[in-house]
Amino acid sequence: MGFWLLLGVAWLCVFLPAGVVAQDVSGNFVTECRDRYFWMSTNGRFAGGSFRFDVIDGNGIHPLNDSYAATCGFTYSFNLPGDLIFRASFLACHVQSMNDVSYVLQYRFVRMDSLGRETVYPFSLSCSTESPWNPREVVCEENYMEVSVRKNVPVIAQEGLAKEDWEAALSIAQEAVMSVWQVVFHQTGMPPKTMNAADARTEGYFINSTTSRVLFRSPYGMAKSEVVMVAGIPVEAIRATVFYKQRWMLLLVDTSAACAKNPSVFDGTYLSWVTPRLLSPLVLHPTKFVDKQIKMGVEGRPLDEITATSRGYQLLVNSTAVKISIPFGAVGGYRKSHVIDNKYNQMYAIDLFLEHQWADDLWEVTQHRSFKPARSPYLPETPYVVNNTIPSEKGFTVTLGNFKPDVELKNLTINGVPLTLPEAQNRGVKISEVQHPNGTKDFVLKVPFNNPLVSAEYIGALIRRYTLNINYTLNIVPQNEPYFHPAAIVCDVKDVNLPDVKSFCTNRSVVFEVTPGNMDSSWELCIGSRPLPYTIAEPKITIELPLFSIGYIYEDISLRGLTVRVELNMRNVKTLQVEKQFVQRCPIPTRELLVCFPNGVVTVVAVTMEPIPVVEPSKTTLLDKTCKPKEFDSTRALFTFTVNTCGTRSKIVGNYLIYENEVVYTRALFPPNAPVITRDSEYRLTIRCRYPLNDTVKLLAERKAVPAPYSKKSLGSLEFYPYSSEQRGPKARDVLNLKARLARDVTFSQFYREFPVSKSGLEPLFLEVVLLHHQNLADHLILRDCWATETPELDATPQWDLVTDGCLVSGDSYKTRFHPVSASALTKSPHHLKRLEVQAQSVANHALWQQMYFHCLAVVCASEKAGVCNETCIAGDKRSARSVELADSVKGYISAGPVQIVPEGEVASVQAAGATPPLVPYIPVLGVAVGVLLLAVVVFAAKAMRCWVSV
Repeated sequence: MGFWLLLGVAWLCVFLPAGVVAQDVSGNFVTECRDRYFWMSTNGRFAGGSFRFDVIDGNGIHPLNDSYAATCGFTYSFNLPGDLIFRASFLACHVQSMNDVSYVLQYRFVRMDSLGRETVYPFSLSCSTESPWNPREVVCEENYMEVSVRKNVPVIAQEGLAKEDWEAALSIAQEAVMSVWQVVFHQTGMPPKTMNAADARTEGYFINSTTSRVLFRSPYGMAKSEVVMVAGIPVEAIRATVFYKQRWMLLLVDTSAACAKNPSVFDGTYLSWVTPRLLSPLVLHPTKFVDKQIKMGVEGRPLDEITATSRGYQLLVNSTAVKISIPFGAVGGYRKSHVIDNKYNQMYAIDLFLEHQWADDLWEVTQHRSFKPARSPYLPETPYVVNNTIPSEKGFTVTLGNFKPDVELKNLTINGVPLTLPEAQNRGVKISEVQHPNGTKDFVLKVPFNNPLVSAEYIGALIRRYTLNINYTLNIVPQNEPYFHPAAIVCDVKDVNLPDVKSFCTNRSVVFEVTPGNMDSSWELCIGSRPLPYTIAEPKITIELPLFSIGYIYEDISLRGLTVRVELNMRNVKTLQVEKQFVQRCPIPTRELLVCFPNGVVTVVAVTMEPIPVVEPSKTTLLDKTCKPKEFDSTRALFTFTVNTCGTRSKIVGNYLIYENEVVYTRALFPPNAPVITRDSEYRLTIRCRYPLNDTVKLLAERKAVPAPYSKKSLGSLEFYPYSSEQRGPKARDVLNLKARLARDVTFSQFYREFPVSKSGLEPLFLEVVLLHHQNLADHLILRDCWATETPELDATPQWDLVTDGCLVSGDSYKTRFHPVSASALTKSPHHLKRLEVQAQSVANHALWQQMYFHCLAVVCASEKAGVCNETCIAGDKRSARSVELADSVKGYISAGPVQIVPEGEVASVQAAGATPPLVPYIPVLGVAVGVLLLAVVVFAAKAMRCWVSV
């Protein structure tokens, strides 16, 4: 064989035309000798899109096209994986036969590039038969039918189904010319048709004779063939008689052929193909038919029974048919991938091979071979994602499969980060392919938990949730179809080490030492609810809070000292939930102390042992004499009060609201009626708390009075509304400014400047209200309503009416009256000023005569209503009319106080602190139209604190 191969290659070189001649040094071609045919395979990518096969013999080079190949016994096609398969029958045209035992084929594979340049790969194959030729052999190839019979065959039967064919062929042969091979075609319902070998070749048929055999070949779908139904299966058959006449010898050979033409069928599990067991016209007498051997196989090779069974193949034979069933995806076939609407689909294909040998009364052995490609439709198939993660390995292991070899992984997107495969490898992602024996493959990803691409979230109980969101981008080759497949992998691992905190107290601070854990970026440190501008870092961080810093919680304040608590919270930065809290409590001894709480509570410890003689702490008070120490000992007194009680004054300085009060000691004076002597020291301690301002909010205030008969208590209520300039109405004036002050006597020439004012017994009180910055000299000021309360709030209860709708009101324990105002140098516009006197009748057991504030609702009466304005009070049935006329007048609220009343005969003097401006000796009031008051309310940084403004 080696001699023939070398000789063939040398002979080929003589016939090769000019061009590039290449040898297959890279192993791109695979050639084999198989039973009854030559076989070659090459990769479809190497073959390219433009190629051809040329067959060479002593007469020259014969290029193959589809029709020439079918006529001459050549087959080439691409299988499902994309490989180019070439088969050539031992009895094909241009094949050199040596005694029908050895065969030589010279051919070349020609590949063309885009410019038409050719690269030629020459081949010379020499093969021998693996088994002797049978008396009759029929081959059903993909593109042709071929039948060959021995020359020393018995005479064609003169009875049975072929009697008419025989008689027709015999009469034609007797009249035929000598030494010429001819063929007679028989078709149902038509007269026989004869032609010589050359004419048959022109029609597409091929007739030949070798040393021992007669050959006939016909492509499918020829004019002389017909389709008949055999056992319900379509069969393409051609009935032909080949004969040769030479002198006294006449050789007639039945060269009929038949091949099943039905396609394969897929039932969802098995891919099946069925062929008739008795093929007409090959079997004339079914009763004489005997099966000798039936074998199935793939890719042109029969398989032994053990191999076929291990693959799940089934070969079923009954009286009429032979059926081959192949499970979807079984070994020996191929799966092809395809993307439809981003859904992964697969088709399964297998090249079936069936070899059937039988005997009948005419032929000792007939061998029938079929090459049948079978394909399923495209089936949607969801790739599987398997989470093979083992938490102890501290990383994800994710498998995506299963795919055919025509699927490649192009890139990844991990938690929103697009990555090419090299980029993923550089960032610590390990990617590998795992091949399976059935030809499928998986893609395996391994990503460590600590990779920055992995999302880690603390979910509590020391458990960390690792999340890997993957979007695979795959590609189907060679058609380059993209396919995207998402996968979300979650793994909960108990591996969190929270930061460790140690804390301790010093004389002036609380100290926290924070040692990092293993998930520190997930936490933020807070003192209470206030985040700290620190991040947890190696090796540790130290946080020191000086005494009285924001974040201290005062659990107990007494003369023994402070008990404070500081809470260091470790908060989840995403959920803002406190995951762990560290608390440090510290006792702090104190001597003098002032604590201003965010909620408006003030605690002060005053030391009274500095004056000589020493002041008794138990006898100290705040500005409001009723506010006494909560605790005291021999040297100190502790007071706790809110900023709107105990005579506390307030003022705004810059961006701060300042509250002031005083710890005072009331000296005992002798004699009481004309005090000139005292043994006590003077003591006064100023207390001041500052609160930063965040914003100023405007409110509208309106007092709603209760109609007559009037009650002494809870006469009216004060309601507040959000202020809007659009609600003020067209008649509103910009601002109504009022000033209220308390005169020392009935002359209204001297006024109190410091508060609280202390009055004794039944001494009368004189209140003056002045209209400031008036717009019209003719306007009149009217005190519409006046009332008294125990606290500074306008709507405080109980209330005592002094003036109602411009009319004086007197109670059982007090009398009221207006004082006329005459023009003078000090009062150029007397109608812009009103004076009211309140005279106590009895002070016994009456809360009004302990401490009181005065409030008035003042009305500006326009000049065009002078008649109504001059009437100070109108009788009851006419009063409502006057109220309607004044309803649209500008109004405003004013307050004065506090005034403290002591029983007759006891004298006390209360001094205000330093030169600090008093809160309410006289207070400007802002007013707007429609009976409402415009106030400015300060909002503090401490939101929980009650905010108010006293005017």
